[in-house]
Amino acid sequence: MYKKNAKIRTVAVLCAILLILGIALFGCFGQIRGSLQQQLMSSIEGMAEQNVILVEKEVSTRFRLLSGLARESGGDEKIIVNKLQGFVETYQFKRIGYIAADGTAETTDGYRLNMSDRDFFQQSMRGKNFLTDAFEDRIDTSHETINVFSVPVYEKERKTVKGVLFATCKDEMLEGCLKNEIFEGQAFNYIIKIDGTIVATSGNSKEWGIGRNIFNTDVSEDERDDYAGDLMLSNMKEGKSGYGLDPKRKEVSLYYYMPLKIEESGEPWYVVTAVEDSVLTSRMQVVMDAINSLMMIILVVISVSVGVYIYSWRQSKKELMSLAYQDPVTLGDNFAAFKKKAKSKKDGVGWLIAMDVTDFKLINSTCGVKKGDEVLRVIWEIFETETGENELAAHVNADRFILFWMDENQENIKQRLEHVIRKIEEIPERLEIPNLFPVFGIFHTIVLDEIDPLYGNAVQAKHQIKGRRDRHYIFYDELNHESIQENRELEEHFETALENEEFEIWYQPKYSAHSRKLVGAEALVRWRRADGALIPPLKFIPLFERNGNIIRLDEYVFRAVCRQQKEWQKQGQKMLPVSVNISRVSLYYSSVVEKYESIIRSFDLDSKYIQLEITESATIDNNEIFNLLEQFHTAGFKILLDDFGSGYSSLAALNRMHFDTIKLDKSLVDYIGDDNGEKLLNSITKLAQSFGMEITAEGVETVEQLMFLCNLDCDDIQGYYFSHPLPVKEYEECLKEACM
Repeated sequence: MYKKNAKIRTVAVLCAILLILGIALFGCFGQIRGSLQQQLMSSIEGMAEQNVILVEKEVSTRFRLLSGLARESGGDEKIIVNKLQGFVETYQFKRIGYIAADGTAETTDGYRLNMSDRDFFQQSMRGKNFLTDAFEDRIDTSHETINVFSVPVYEKERKTVKGVLFATCKDEMLEGCLKNEIFEGQAFNYIIKIDGTIVATSGNSKEWGIGRNIFNTDVSEDERDDYAGDLMLSNMKEGKSGYGLDPKRKEVSLYYYMPLKIEESGEPWYVVTAVEDSVLTSRMQVVMDAINSLMMIILVVISVSVGVYIYSWRQSKKELMSLAYQDPVTLGDNFAAFKKKAKSKKDGVGWLIAMDVTDFKLINSTCGVKKGDEVLRVIWEIFETETGENELAAHVNADRFILFWMDENQENIKQRLEHVIRKIEEIPERLEIPNLFPVFGIFHTIVLDEIDPLYGNAVQAKHQIKGRRDRHYIFYDELNHESIQENRELEEHFETALENEEFEIWYQPKYSAHSRKLVGAEALVRWRRADGALIPPLKFIPLFERNGNIIRLDEYVFRAVCRQQKEWQKQGQKMLPVSVNISRVSLYYSSVVEKYESIIRSFDLDSKYIQLEITESATIDNNEIFNLLEQFHTAGFKILLDDFGSGYSSLAALNRMHFDTIKLDKSLVDYIGDDNGEKLLNSITKLAQSFGMEITAEGVETVEQLMFLCNLDCDDIQGYYFSHPLPVKEYEECLKEACM
């Protein structure tokens, strides 16, 4: 009887616990919804940032092209007009034209007319680059919506504006930058002016089009959320970014707006990224379905037995994991599973590949959705077979897939893709469907930290050949052929350059802000080719960071500086510390501290004569940076935080990580003379000094900047005011003068 009662009590307690758990699950519903909404907002913000980068890059590229053409022409109208047609086709302009000072214009598509009344002509005649809003083409009868880029053309002496060079782009140019494949087509992107007028769209919005105003909705006065609109207007006038939530709109309820840095537009433009509220609802529905399933299982367990409950609970947990990370069509990994696995990968060097099938919707429409799903499963089987053990593959949505292949050889990647393409092209005969034409965009990766922007780059490359039938794949780097060829040559000569010591160490002196005496230098690398040509670091440093050669170059520079310091020590020169840069890529090398410590010991050199500079960006995405800093300090190195204020600034990082010195980036120093900028500099220096850090200012060029920094008790000054970077012999003379 006792045992029977004990069993009853046990079952009752377990049932009570299960009931409480069920109630708690329902109680957490609101929190889950809030969390999902926050995640969605973060995704929208990331998409907006990517759109801003793409638009600014596209606009900047076209202005650089026009400015270059204007300079090369020397103001000769005949040279301009005869030379432009090739650029129209290459850069997909609608037309390019030249307008003389009297307003007479000649275009590449054969029009001659007077354009003196055009606003862009008047602006550029005043010496300004100008980008117009979207408007209807008035030259021909196409009634197409266009934007116009214009730049001044100067006389050869560049004192007088002789005319204006302009290029007309269809609205598809900006639309192409705004298109995306995230949120299954339920995301909308716009470029607007601060009064709400739409300049460009991603082309998939039913509610908003070019020329309309986002603040003019079709809801009644009683339903309109004036607060959301007023807050957005206020923030945009102040140049701020922000989120918005307006459930009254038909199409859009969640949105994020972010300013574009395009000075040529005349007035500020903003990128707005928005999604339907149904995105959140659909994601919430998945969770709710899972919760309902779990509750049903709980009820069954209560009515049947504790044993059945335990079994059902395990099954439910498995089902929830499946919902989160298993694709319902292929039964393989979905995009969320891909991102989770990518985050856990320590080695991110490889190729991120975005793939879809051209006009796949024809399969669904002609053969049915079931047949389309069968095709997707066969494609997935091919990718599973062709993807290695340490590589990744996933179905994103619709006919889109994502791959991560780790083969370092680009030619091998091409061969693997060709093999996959042949297999996919064999599917139609097997399944009796129309022909398939797969397209791939490939982006080379170093670190798999954030998948969305990397995938966006691969998608951007894929879009360059989407719709064409002459190419199945394209590498992201192919978007600039001249740069690819130049980078290939630099990569091929890297080994020879190391062997022949073509990399030279230059020194930029650092001076005491108060005594004006030499206190040290920063080591910089220059590449002098065998023919004597000097290659600036911006040409090869980013390239070597991408391909991993920067690790060896960092060690080369560090070793060369140690060798030179030891030589000066033997000569009895005055010893001053020299700081050496370590790239973010080198910091991912597992034994980087031991490596650098062994190098300096091999020269029997005190570590106080070598300092290490680490950029801000390296502290953002390296979870081990805190431990690395402590290990470097233990080895005796002083650590300098380089480029502080260049775009990644986190004041919290100053508190968490122990830096001996912060180096104020030139972008901060250039604020001197602006009240708000000076207040910012004052706050930063006071905060850093309160943590016991020294301050070095970079890029100091004027006496006004020097005096202001002295008043802030800045320790060291580096910049053209005192000295440009110097070859080793010239810096040695500086050392000798410092001893006198």
